[in-house]
Amino acid sequence: MKFKQVIFSGIFWRGLYFATVLLLNIIVSRYFHAKGSGWIYYITNYFSLIILLASFSLESGMTYYSSKNSIAVNKLAGLSVFWTVAVTGLTALLLYLFYQHPEEGYSKNQFIFFALTYISGLLLTSFFCALFYAQQHYVLPNTLLAITNMLLAITLLIAAYGDKARQGSHFLLRLYFLNFLLQGLLLAAAYTIRNKVYRQWALPAMADLKLLFRYSLFALFNNLLFFLLYRVDYWFVKNTCKSCMEGDLGNYIQVSKIGQLFLLLPVIIASAIFPLTASGLRNEVNNGLPVLARAIFVFYIAVLSLLAITGSWLFPWVYGETFLHMYHPFLWLIPGILSLSTIALLTAYNSGKNKLDVNMKGSVIGLLVIVAGDWCLIPQYGIAAAAMVSSAGYISYLAYLLYAYKKEYKITVGRFFIPVKADWQRLQQLFSLHEKN
Repeated sequence: MKFKQVIFSGIFWRGLYFATVLLLNIIVSRYFHAKGSGWIYYITNYFSLIILLASFSLESGMTYYSSKNSIAVNKLAGLSVFWTVAVTGLTALLLYLFYQHPEEGYSKNQFIFFALTYISGLLLTSFFCALFYAQQHYVLPNTLLAITNMLLAITLLIAAYGDKARQGSHFLLRLYFLNFLLQGLLLAAAYTIRNKVYRQWALPAMADLKLLFRYSLFALFNNLLFFLLYRVDYWFVKNTCKSCMEGDLGNYIQVSKIGQLFLLLPVIIASAIFPLTASGLRNEVNNGLPVLARAIFVFYIAVLSLLAITGSWLFPWVYGETFLHMYHPFLWLIPGILSLSTIALLTAYNSGKNKLDVNMKGSVIGLLVIVAGDWCLIPQYGIAAAAMVSSAGYISYLAYLLYAYKKEYKITVGRFFIPVKADWQRLQQLFSLHEKN
């Protein structure tokens, strides 16, 4: 697939899927309100941590070795299914033995159902999306994910208008979690059929497993740091905030989710561009990376300014009247969102140059700032302080990345943020560069 096709296929199809995620998030928030949706996203945060640790970040190694054709796809698919079944079985056993404190009116069996469908579904989705993307196939996986999300969204919309008392909320919540398992099974089946894996199921040989786990171990450490950097504030808001009112956790998580949406564009662009452009040519790095950062920075300033003007009425109108406390935390998070957009590009560049230690040091600095700030400020000042501290942590992270980049390439920091006249022409050249080769 040509370079420009990779870019736009990734942006369009992954963008379509994430649009349905946003729609589903809005509908869930309106139906379950701030308190209910806050609880849903809070427990899925725990489940996501389990997934991160239990998956061992094998999807990173699968992407790497599948792209290089170093390990056969039937073996990677077989490992994906085996690992998912093993993790799900172990999780079920541990929850049945040790989990004793169901919350929000749900029984122990219901909670375990939520956990197992979410964990098994997202493990399969993560593994098989990685295998699809390694083959530069974006249409099929994202179409399946988007269709299932839309069907669930329509079901919730019908329920929301016909069930004002929310008497069917338990059933709809089970349906919400079951959707994750359905998506994972569909992706596994689609990949199996498309690559004819069913003809010869297998597991990687011991030598392949050593390579896979060695690569994934370092990715796991990085991913764990990033996870804590972006989500550790949820736990502080939930467990230490003395000034928070009912629903504040749900309000804050929605603000955080808005911030994470702004990561989508730079992450997609970075994942497609830097494996191709980070070839070690100093002029290409100095000109290509800053111009992309400037373009996204300027575009995001415009979008965030519009949200800053309209957010006080827009957020409650979109998410529902229980989300009146989103606006001020969002304003505090704007500097952090702008920082994250550049962080995504710089970390992708560092990964392509095998400088993961720079990313780790930056994330550790950011995490320390966030943990210290959350510990001191959230109990008294609530979710506004959580957003302010998150911005401070992301800015610290970005400052270190810029310091490391400037140290190597001797450029001014302003080149990442101040637009110049030649930017549009340079973007066109950058996107068409590899098609000419």
